[in-house]
Amino acid sequence: MAKTSTKHPYAAIEHRVTDSPAYADLSFSAQALLLLIARQLTKDNNGHMQCTYTYMHRFGFNSEHTLRNAIANLISHGFIYRTRSHGANKAWAKYCVTWLPIKNRTGLFLDGFQSCAWRYWIPTAKKSSRHKMQEPSGIKCSFTTEEPAKSAGTTPAKSAEYELIPCRGDLSGHMKYGIEASNILRLPLIANGRLHQINQNFA
Repeated sequence: MAKTSTKHPYAAIEHRVTDSPAYADLSFSAQALLLLIARQLTKDNNGHMQCTYTYMHRFGFNSEHTLRNAIANLISHGFIYRTRSHGANKAWAKYCVTWLPIKNRTGLFLDGFQSCAWRYWIPTAKKSSRHKMQEPSGIKCSFTTEEPAKSAGTTPAKSAEYELIPCRGDLSGHMKYGIEASNILRLPLIANGRLHQINQNFA
């Protein structure tokens, strides 16, 4: 009687792959897809694996658009290579992982294949984000870290405790109110029209 094996198949991705900067830059969908591709691996089928929507849908890919983006993400980061494009008679495209050798090359197109291409991935320059600041007027303005002074808002602040008040005529005649001339220039802001009334008294 044949002995029943207690071992179960498993999907394995080497640590050097998952520890790479290229892997860290992948989208979560692409990381999930790479695991599902590795799940198909046998000892000699690298290069003959599929990423069809019909196959991947049962593993949680509910959008063809998401699946296409994940495939493109893995290819651009060098983790997989398309060994054959889809063709007539609904023949699906085939893929390989780049960190393992391709033993069965029958029917595959490998002219551009590069082993461990993820090692040579170069991050693209990302645009610097514009920082938002709140002006006292309540309007948000943007400025870059390179030239914050030039690109920041120029609306003068209106929330200071004191503000200069323009005065007309000779200030010496106002001493009868018991207010020194220096204090007239730095009167506190008074709301609801009272400031206008004071200016008229001193005019």
